Amino acid sequence: MAPFATYRGVDWGDCDPAGIVFYPTYFRWMDSAFHELAATLGFDQRRLQEAFGLMGTPLVDASCAFKAPASYGARLDIEVAVTRIGTSGISLSYRFRHDERLVAEGQEARVFVRRTDKGIEKADIPAALRPGLESYHVR
Repeated sequence: MAPFATYRGVDWGDCDPAGIVFYPTYFRWMDSAFHELAATLGFDQRRLQEAFGLMGTPLVDASCAFKAPASYGARLDIEVAVTRIGTSGISLSYRFRHDERLVAEGQEARVFVRRTDKGIEKADIPAALRPGLESYHVR
C-alpha cells in the first residue's frame, strides 16, 4: 500500500537561530500528520471519545533522525506509513522530503487508551478502524 501523503511549509518560527528547522518541530509535525491521517480515516480524537469511549492515542515511543537541513520557505512533503498494527497499538514511520531530498525520518508508537476506575488503560483498537489502518499498512 502507498503511504499517506501530506506536507508542511516551513515558517520562520519553525527555525532555530541558524535558520534551519528546530528539531522539536519535526515531532510536532509527526503528531499533526498522524492526526490528519486519523481524521481522513474517520477517527479523530473526538470521534474516538464519542463513538468508542476511548481517551485517545498517546505516544509511547518516538524518535527522529535528521538527514539534511531544511529552512524557512521550504515545502516538506511528508509520507506516513503504518508499520505495525497490534491489539491495542500501532507503529508509524514518517519521511520528510524537500525537492525529493530526504530531510528527516521519524517513528512513533501509539496506543489506544480508555479511562477506567483504575486509571488509564490500554484498549483494543476498534474493529471498525482496522480496515482504514490496513489501507496504509506498509510491511
